[in-house]
Order: sequence, then structure tokens, then C-alpha cells
Amino acid sequence: MRHCAGRGTPVPVSSPTSPPRPGVLDWSLLATLVILWGSAYAGTHIGVEVLPPAVLVACRLCIGAFVLGLGCIAMRAHLPRLTDYKTWGVLTLIGATGTLLPFLLISIAQKTVPSALAAIYIAAAPLTVAILCHFLVPSERLNLKRAVGVGVGFLGVCLLFAPALSNHGVGATPVVSQLLLLAAAVLYGSTSVMVRMVNPNLHPVAMSFGFVLVAALLSLPLAVSAWPAGGVQVEARHVFAILGLGVLSTGVANLVYVLTIRRVGPVFMSNVGNLAPFWSILVGALAFGEALPATTFAALAILLFGVWLVQRQGAR
Repeated sequence: MRHCAGRGTPVPVSSPTSPPRPGVLDWSLLATLVILWGSAYAGTHIGVEVLPPAVLVACRLCIGAFVLGLGCIAMRAHLPRLTDYKTWGVLTLIGATGTLLPFLLISIAQKTVPSALAAIYIAAAPLTVAILCHFLVPSERLNLKRAVGVGVGFLGVCLLFAPALSNHGVGATPVVSQLLLLAAAVLYGSTSVMVRMVNPNLHPVAMSFGFVLVAALLSLPLAVSAWPAGGVQVEARHVFAILGLGVLSTGVANLVYVLTIRRVGPVFMSNVGNLAPFWSILVGALAFGEALPATTFAALAILLFGVWLVQRQGAR
């Protein structure tokens, strides 16, 4: 199972023993996923301008669940039986803590955090996976080289906080918002461990649809309670942003991810999480005029180097 930062939704899949060499189509699909998941932060940036975070997240999840439901119908992927309490229990846990809560934390943080910085923080999720697996998965203990990777990545995360902690944080991103993003990355990473408890025979698209559906249902009471008394006024760009988050970054992206990972395996697709922040930086600069401090780019390089060490040494 691999987790990709921008998307928001982890998709567990099994890969062939010897995946074929990626071709032009596979690289095109990879680029598509980088764009879809890397653009999700820009969509959130626009959405929270007019919608409370809980409402935006509910819209995204409901639309995404609808698209994934259509994907299940097209692929003839069936949800687990309602009497399969264990599977639904795990899907509920993933939907609540691995999907709904991270989406909320990111949306809340992005009211004050640049979209590109949000993507960089979420790129730290694989570090959480490595740490949790060390304690919960006996076959994936940290060796020296992977531990070094975690340590290097942690230094990169610390460097991200530098502007906010120096000069009393004047002109810097609030520390609380950055902590929310870091918490979201931890929750995303924990999902990679929780998903191991799901029946491995469950189709990956059906699994994605299952926990996104649960997350969507759980988000509705929050959205109702957060709905402004005076209503909201949205423009065309807000509507497009919401549709993009739901249809593209949550629904279509997961379907493309499953298709691609079945063609070339999970190792190739792990590049998505490493490349998405760069797309987010480009979109943030062009669309919103975001200017990140030099320490942010240094932190990104250090963080991704640590992630690369973890993933490289973690390959079996």
C-alpha cells in the first residue's frame, strides 16, 4: 500500500511480482496524478475563501464518493457485505481518522498557510509510516539506513518551522497552522498501517469507495453545523475548485492511481508523493503569487532526501 500526499486518499493495491518497465502511457498517468493531487491544495485555497472548512470537506468527499461509486460499477467491484463488521469497522476508522480528519485539518490550516507549504508538509507522511511500522509491523523494523532517513526527514520538517520561530514569527506562517498540517501528515501515514487490517481480497477501488463513503457520511453533520447562518456567496471559480477537488483530486485520481499501479507496481507510483510538492509550488506561485522563504526550499530538499532514503531502503 502506498500513500500519495496531495490526493488525500490512500489506495491499497497488490502489485505484480515483476512489474513491467514503465512506458510513455505510464509516465503520462504519473504526470496526471502529480497534477491532480498537487493541485488539490490550490483548490482548497480557493474553496476556503467562501466556505467553512467542514462544508468544503463535505462537498469534496460527497462528490468523490459519487465518482468512486461509478468506478466500482464500471469495474464491477463490490463493497463488503454489511454483516462483515470487521471490514466495515476498519473502513470506518480509515474514513474518520485517515480521510475526514486530515482533510479538515488541512482545510483549516490553509486559511492561513500557503498552498505550496501545505503540500510540503504532507510529503512527510512516509516518515510516519516508517516509524509506525517499526513498532506495529515486525517485518518492517527500522534498520540503520532507514532510521537515518527518518532523522534527515525530521530535520527537514524542523527547518520548515524556522521562519515562524525566528524573529517572533513576524510575517511567517502561524505555528499552529503548521502543526495542524504536521498532524494531518501523521494521520495520513497511520492509514497505511490501518489498511493492512482490511481483507486483502477486497478490490482496491471498492476499498477506496468504502472509506470515502464513510468519511462523506460522517462529514455531513459537521457541514450542517458549520453552515453560515447568512448562507454563502460563491463565484464560478469557487464552484470549479470544489468540483475539481471532488471529481478530479478525490475521485478520478484514485481511479487513475489504481489503473497505473496495476500496470507498473507501487514502487514507480511512489514518485507521485515526491513530485506533487513541486507542482504545488508552481501553481501557488503562478495562481496566488505565493513567495516562500529560501529555508522552505532547503527544507523540501532535505525532507524528500529523507523520504527517498526511507523508501529506497524499505524496498523489499
